[in-house]
Amino acid sequence: MYTKNITRIGTLGNSESDPTCSILAVKSLNGPFTIVPFEEFERIVDPLLAEDIDAMVVPGAYPYISKFIMNDRLVVSNVFTFVIPSLVFGSKYQMPKDEYEILYNHPATNPLLGDINAKWGEQVNVNSNSVACLKVLENSHECCAITNSACAQQYGLYVHKVLRAGINMPFVVFIKN
Repeated sequence: MYTKNITRIGTLGNSESDPTCSILAVKSLNGPFTIVPFEEFERIVDPLLAEDIDAMVVPGAYPYISKFIMNDRLVVSNVFTFVIPSLVFGSKYQMPKDEYEILYNHPATNPLLGDINAKWGEQVNVNSNSVACLKVLENSHECCAITNSACAQQYGLYVHKVLRAGINMPFVVFIKN
């Protein structure tokens, strides 16, 4: 990826060390830039337009990426691919349950809901794979999550099923137009 004049890249994550797919993808570029984490992709646009950051990186699977593509103040400067960590189903329980009260997941993983061999009462979309893990851990109800394997490992969730492995995800780099 061309990174000249890019010193600060915004993407999804709680911190620069957060193992979201987006943070890991940007780190894979090994560029001379700083990663600036944001809780939501939508929160990156204003700092980009204000030139507080130089670029934003969004995965192609993000269901609302079109709002960035159609924004006449943004332009796609590059696209790169990165093999994301396996997408997994997990919980804080060593043994999987047949039924959970709540399932947490990022909207990009909604197509994987049918691949889970358990039932849940409520499905809640959250802002990132890390948030899905944190919600499971902080909730007193019987909860589960779809997340990536790196997040599951970092936050100590037990992986009950690998839903997808080896996804070569496109990541779109936006800059101010």
